[in-house]
This record gives sequence, C-alpha cells and structure tokens, in this order.
Amino acid sequence: MSICVKCQGRKLLCGLPRCPIKDRISAFKIALSKAAGAEVFGSSPPAAVVGEYGWPRVAVYIGEPPEVFGEEAKRYEDPSLLWGLPLEEIARLRSYVTFGVRRAETPWELGELPYVAVSARPVDVEMKLAKPPAPQVRFDLREKPMGPRAPLERARVVENPVVPRQLDRLIAEDAAAGEAVVELYSKGVDLYIIQRAFALGLLGARHRRRLVPSRWGITAVDVAVGDWLASRVRDQPEVPQTLYGYGEYLDNRYLVAVVPGPLRFAYLERWQSGGGVAEILVREDVRGVRSTMDGGFEAARVAVLEKLASMGRRGSVGIVRWIGEGYYVSVGNWQIRETLRRVALRPIDEGYRLYVERVGADPLRLLGRSAKPLTEFF
Repeated sequence: MSICVKCQGRKLLCGLPRCPIKDRISAFKIALSKAAGAEVFGSSPPAAVVGEYGWPRVAVYIGEPPEVFGEEAKRYEDPSLLWGLPLEEIARLRSYVTFGVRRAETPWELGELPYVAVSARPVDVEMKLAKPPAPQVRFDLREKPMGPRAPLERARVVENPVVPRQLDRLIAEDAAAGEAVVELYSKGVDLYIIQRAFALGLLGARHRRRLVPSRWGITAVDVAVGDWLASRVRDQPEVPQTLYGYGEYLDNRYLVAVVPGPLRFAYLERWQSGGGVAEILVREDVRGVRSTMDGGFEAARVAVLEKLASMGRRGSVGIVRWIGEGYYVSVGNWQIRETLRRVALRPIDEGYRLYVERVGADPLRLLGRSAKPLTEFF
C-alpha cells in the first residue's frame, strides 16, 4: 500500500516537513471557486457514496454538478467517460460535484434519493443545503474523488428516475443480496449501478436491509460477480497457448499473462516511491480461496474473468500492477477495472520481455514458471 495514499498529507508519515502531494492538490482548488451556494440545482449523474464512520448509521452523500443537466452530467461520474482523462482533469471534474449529506441507517429513510442513485440516466434534483459547502476535495482508495459537501436539509426530485427493470423488480423482492447482484449482472445491468444499489441497501431481504459503506460494497459486488464468472470459466477448455496483455493509465502499468492450466490467480502490486518499492501479493488457488482480501485484486479479477468468459477459455492468470509516483492521489478502483477491460490478450511475443522490464516483475514467474527462461516462450 502506498504510504502517500494512506496518509494523504494528514500525518506526514514519510517524514518530510511538508506534504508535496498537498501542494499539487491545491491546484485542483481552482475549480472549487465555482462551488455552489446553499441551493443547488443540476442533474445527479447519478452520484452517491455511503460513508462508513458510525455504521450502521452512516453519512450518505448525494452529488450533482451545479447547473449541469442531462447527459452532460454523466461526464462527472461515469467511469467509461472518465477513463482516458488525465488525473488533473478527473480531479477538476469531481471537485465541481457538490454533495448533500444526510445520515441514515436504512434506504427507506432517504425517500426517493436511493432511486435517483440507481437511475440509468441523469436525474434533475434540487438540493437545499444547511450551509454553503466549503471548498474541499477528498480522495479515497476505492471511490472517485469527492468535491464540496454540506448537510442536506431537503431535496426535491424534479423528474422520475429510470431504474433498470430487473433492478426495480429485485428492489421489491426478498432475494439474497449476492444472488441479486449476480442476476442483475447476468442480465446486463451496469456494474456501477449494481454497486450503488448494493451500498444503498436496495438488495436483499427487505426486513434486513441496511446501508453498506461504498468501500465495502464495491469489493463485495466485485467478489460476487467475479465468483460467478469464475464458476462459468473454470470448466471451459484451456487457452491453447500463453497469452499476454499490457495497458497503461494514470502512471499505472498493467501486465497480464494467461497460461494453459487450471483457473487460478496471482496478483502483484508494486508501488514506486522515490528509490524504494513496496509490494502486495495476492494469490487465489484453484478452489477460489484468496490469500488475502484486496479491493484492487478483486477489480482486476473481474476484468480478466470477463475476457476469459467471452473467449470461452480458462487459464492460470498472473497480473502485475506497477504504480508510479505520477499516481499521487487515488481516483478509485474503477480505473483498475476499466484499464484491464481495455487490454487485449494476444499470443506471447518479443514485446512481452519489454513489458516485464517496465513493470519490474514477471507474471509468468508468479505462476511458478520461474524454472523456465523467458526465451522458451518466444
């Protein structure tokens, strides 16, 4: 885990007299000068985050970019539209999204707002905040950066949310939350809508529904979807040859290798900081048992399993994620998932050796192929 992402300049864990990251973040505050007053009107993209402090009664953040309406609002939230933008532009867009905050324990205490959060298209919402929100940006390991926020006095939903039909049905039923997640995903409901529905307590037995912190919910949905995909992939024919893929985004470099064999995973994160490197290694055996629970691994696993499922093949998967100093604030696990979704798997060739040098580790060696030199694969 990067010490910078852990600290975010609050504790100076690195030992420096002042935080260089905070100096760079201050550049984002330019966008905050346009922050809304106590009355906010715009389209929620939709954007919603459930906090974790004080669980089970937690803060729920409903966001919208002021005076931005319709499809344009999606640019501020949708990972498929955010992907490819530079880090500073993502932070700029997110710093303009204003959040109204309300504490609750169940979705029923929030009125129509949970339905706004799971709409398939932006919804116009008028928010009356208790006070003008203070200019600030908050960064999180799993979620997108969050802009100004203030307590929400009242909200008026101006137009009807468009909730996916399959989700609307499951909200009214008592299906187990994990089963509901898999059913929604298998029916083509957007993964990010499912994550918000899970966090806002809209799935599961109705009498037991509670809000789930978004940090937990994102990983829980990735686990449920990934396990379902793995159950489909596990009995498919092996990949006929060793495959690899490489992708880069926001100074994150990803190298994936898939070799013939049973479905299993090895995932290595390498954090570059100054002259040092910190590493996290996660292994998943053929039974699906992980060596540790890690949100980054689960996001990467879903993306690779989607590729294997579409190919109708299985294999042993090694993934290296190299994180450079250019990724000085986290934008969330979505960038892992979206980058790997865009990586093409192809037969191994001479380029693989160059990518191994770029990430400083060999996924094939993670899979126990260290006895064979790389030249045997070319």
